[in-house]
Amino acid sequence: MDDKIVLICATGRSGSTSIQRIINTIPNSNICGENYGAINSLMEFYMKLHKSSTEYIPGHYTPASYEEIVSKNVKPSWYNSYNIQEIEQKIRETIISMFKKDSNTKLWGFKEIRYDKNQIFLIKFFKMLFPQTKVIIQIRENIQLQSQSGWHKKDKSALKYLSEMNNSLHNFYNQNKDWCYFTSFEKMFDKNNIKNIFTFIDCGENFDESKVDDILKNNIKD
Repeated sequence: MDDKIVLICATGRSGSTSIQRIINTIPNSNICGENYGAINSLMEFYMKLHKSSTEYIPGHYTPASYEEIVSKNVKPSWYNSYNIQEIEQKIRETIISMFKKDSNTKLWGFKEIRYDKNQIFLIKFFKMLFPQTKVIIQIRENIQLQSQSGWHKKDKSALKYLSEMNNSLHNFYNQNKDWCYFTSFEKMFDKNNIKNIFTFIDCGENFDESKVDDILKNNIKD
């Protein structure tokens, strides 16, 4: 498929919803909100099946039959009958049904903030399913203020958590610069940075400064 796919991977209270709204100013786009990490769980499911198929299941991508395994005196502890390529296609179809609103939708994706315990690495499996995927990574540079915002202020370990999250997201960006764009809450008010994001996702011609201004006029600087 030739759709453009954009994921916004961020920390909580970093302005990710505003970036979501800004990307949704692009015609025929549908960037959804958070899914409580459901896609992470789906990618973990895919990762485990992929590992099983490539490393353990007799026959790998063409699983051997139970009779064949037994006849060769091979323990059937890893016997499975599913075809990983068929499973991959069903996972793709599930994801498409979640985020591609209709046939007119040409750019789709979602934003998510649940990437603790280094779960950001699971996005690599999303990229395996959809090679055209591009990722916008957004953090907040001032984690002291961030830790006092929203639900974070009730968490005594928020500073430590946010610091670890920032490091994890930044490391992921450094390893995948060819398809990731790194930005921050503070840079969200830099029009040139927003223009660069539009260019990064191959939508530079769709940058509309007036629409971006309307979104940034909201009280999101706290």
